[in-house]
Amino acid sequence: MTAAQQALAIARIAAGQGTPEARARVIAWDRLQGMLSKLDSKTSALLRFNAIVVAALAYLVVVSAADPFAAAGAAVKLAGKIVGHVSLLASVVSCGFAFPVINVEWQFFGSRLDRADDDGTEFDDAALQRFGDLVTSRTRLYSWAWRLAVTGGIGFAMLVGLATLH
Repeated sequence: MTAAQQALAIARIAAGQGTPEARARVIAWDRLQGMLSKLDSKTSALLRFNAIVVAALAYLVVVSAADPFAAAGAAVKLAGKIVGHVSLLASVVSCGFAFPVINVEWQFFGSRLDRADDDGTEFDDAALQRFGDLVTSRTRLYSWAWRLAVTGGIGFAMLVGLATLH
């Protein structure tokens, strides 16, 4: 069954040509699809934030020959170095958790969209469960990506604060 045929089958169910259970599945599928779409949007914004933080931290910590803590004491220099490296690592790892959230999903009702498949895979509870599991796993990944991005962002703010004060 092609993706177009599967989409038409769902549309027919949504239009009333199916059992109440099948219509409930379509509503659940749409709700899960909406959740996945929101995760995709949030992850896109999170990755933009991480890109800014990673670029700034990489410049300050790795690339720049200028030491923002040149006039500071040894403790402040060490703190700046630790905070900078930990923040950079947290932001990079955050990206690692975020990329699979926006990954293309090749499955549709359990068959692959990039291959011809004539087995007529059904839109059943198992397909809905697989999609729900996908949303759950991507939500978990986004949660970790967000936590690490916040850690990296706070570390960057601390680094800027340290450099400003000393």
